[in-house]
Amino acid sequence: MSDSKQAVTLIDRRPFFEKALTHGLRQRIIEHARCESIIKDGAKGAVQVAEHFGTSHLQADLENARRRIVSLVSLYLELSSGGDLDSAAQSLQDNSFLFHSRSGNDLLKQLHALPESTISGDVKSQSLTDFQNERTLVKPFTLASYRKERKRRLDVAAVITAAHWFCDDLQIARSSLDFVPLEAVIRSALLARQGGLDKAPNHDEFSKLIVTLRAAAARGRLRIARSHLDEIPMPHRTVAEIILKEIDKHDGPLIANPAQPLSAVLNILEARYFLRDTDLDDIDSFAGFVSDEWKALTKGKDDPYSRLTLFMCLATGIKPKTTISEAEARTMIRRVRKQGFDSEAVIAFISRSAPFELNDSLLSQWEDEFLPEAEQRVLDDSDTTLQRALLFLRDTLNIKAVQKLAG
Repeated sequence: MSDSKQAVTLIDRRPFFEKALTHGLRQRIIEHARCESIIKDGAKGAVQVAEHFGTSHLQADLENARRRIVSLVSLYLELSSGGDLDSAAQSLQDNSFLFHSRSGNDLLKQLHALPESTISGDVKSQSLTDFQNERTLVKPFTLASYRKERKRRLDVAAVITAAHWFCDDLQIARSSLDFVPLEAVIRSALLARQGGLDKAPNHDEFSKLIVTLRAAAARGRLRIARSHLDEIPMPHRTVAEIILKEIDKHDGPLIANPAQPLSAVLNILEARYFLRDTDLDDIDSFAGFVSDEWKALTKGKDDPYSRLTLFMCLATGIKPKTTISEAEARTMIRRVRKQGFDSEAVIAFISRSAPFELNDSLLSQWEDEFLPEAEQRVLDDSDTTLQRALLFLRDTLNIKAVQKLAG
């Protein structure tokens, strides 16, 4: 065995109340009479707690009640003393056991009263009784876990308060915030300041703002000016700084990436930002804005034949259009038999140009409905005259009929 000293760490898993009581008795900080009073008051308190959560007539309920009350006293003692056993023992000597248990319960009540979520109008996930039940018996708080949860809830409260300030700044009625994540309000406020807007944007204004920011992004990087924080009062500025960093990390690269289709970018960002309610004309304007490129190529035709004709043009390298000639159809067949379908070109076009809400249905129309049959019918080598393949294309695409001259 090595001559070097071996350090042994003993882990004391007793509740803090038991540690403080044992220490106080050993150091003669707690008098014998006070110890007897603690035992007597603890027994009474356990009966009261057992009746609150169930019944005081069952041994299991009484034992659980004892654990609950020890948990409450331990939480208050450790928090108030900072973990110092001398200070905790002195508190047990100077104050009643009932005082300590009530003080611990007050800590739970105060924590439960703090907001859990930044979603406006969100209801509590637990009643106070259920919260007390969980945090005194099922999953009792340690001092560290209590402090962590309290800090989280205080941060939530700070976001709510800041968002309400930004509501006034953006002329947003708080009645319009039901079930809205309030970080979205702050994000919109910061982006609006970057775009020179004095109120929350509607759908159309938001889309135009994103286009402007994309154009201004240098080298694929977008950062919101920190000067926009200067007029924000403390402590709301602290909250805004945190959210501004989130925008820089997540939204900035998305907005600045030219490879991302605008419709996809807007669809993602709309879930993160608060947009002012508008009428149907504005929504129509927004929809038209994100699908201009699509409309230019489809020329407003939304029937499946026109769309599949356009897709086949892309898949065979023919100029995109919604109606083709029979000669062009034959060219399509020959190209497919020589080089196959360029399905990736179709998928890229849909992702890049089609209205986002149509993407899934368009991809299904091409990949699941049309393409499997087209591969069988058009690639049939036994069809040496191309007649069967041509008949299939006539049934599924827009092909102009050959005009016969009168004899």
